[in-house]
Amino acid sequence: MKKFNPEEKLKKAKLTQSEIENFHLEYLESKSIVGIDIYKYSEYKEGIQVYVPVLFNSIYELTMKMCLSNEPFFFNNYGTKLSDFKDHFISTGDGGFQIFDNPFQSLLFCAYFELNIRRFNSGSYISTLNKNLFTIIDRIELRYCLTYDKIICYDNNFYGAGIINNARILAKDSLNRLLIDQNTLRWFEHNINTIENLSKINITDLSNIPIFKDSKKDSKSIFFANKTGNNNIRSLDILKIGNIISKNTNLNIYNLKIQFEISFDKEKGKFKKEYATFVFTLGNLNTQGIN
Repeated sequence: MKKFNPEEKLKKAKLTQSEIENFHLEYLESKSIVGIDIYKYSEYKEGIQVYVPVLFNSIYELTMKMCLSNEPFFFNNYGTKLSDFKDHFISTGDGGFQIFDNPFQSLLFCAYFELNIRRFNSGSYISTLNKNLFTIIDRIELRYCLTYDKIICYDNNFYGAGIINNARILAKDSLNRLLIDQNTLRWFEHNINTIENLSKINITDLSNIPIFKDSKKDSKSIFFANKTGNNNIRSLDILKIGNIISKNTNLNIYNLKIQFEISFDKEKGKFKKEYATFVFTLGNLNTQGIN
């Protein structure tokens, strides 16, 4: 993102009111925001709370590596360095906000994050660190939120409606769901006709979408098949929750549930059909408990 540096501009004496008020507009960019929050973090005992961010960081780094190695079609604009992700992450201690260019990247990030949480909960440890953390923390659950709106980068931090609305939606949720805003839903409708088409669309189809014009058609994807394969999405449901009001802001939100099936070598983290299969669900259909 272009960095917003208004100081020099605003030091000029002769500026019109329009220039002063609208200088920032060229720096605003529409981005997809993933909000992640550890479910019932505040209810953990103090001796456990201090280790939860350690686990989150471990899962976060594993998720980044998987996105880069297993989904090059979608993350072709990223290099091989994990800093490419971390430079666009805002930590909140018990979670945070990850900034992506589009909702496809956001959804895949959530899927891999949830997969790794499920692996942790099942005892399929990827490291001794996680094995010992499981002894301390036991199982853990997350809630997710996807928003798509404009943000701005200033002084190596990020601000804007996409992040603000994401935080407000998460604050209203009291369960472990995957909530999305109307802008995210409309983005999928605009690009693949309906969000439900995620279960049928393939890499060949997606390569015709302008945002993926620089991706190679022969790039692999674990979750989305090539022209002849089958997706690893078993089912998808979307429910409109309605309009919520948070600090005088009206937000139309939807409840998304996606079930995946995936196979991988649980010891090495490599995905192979001859090894253990995981069926896991991202989100749930319970609409109760949103204030």
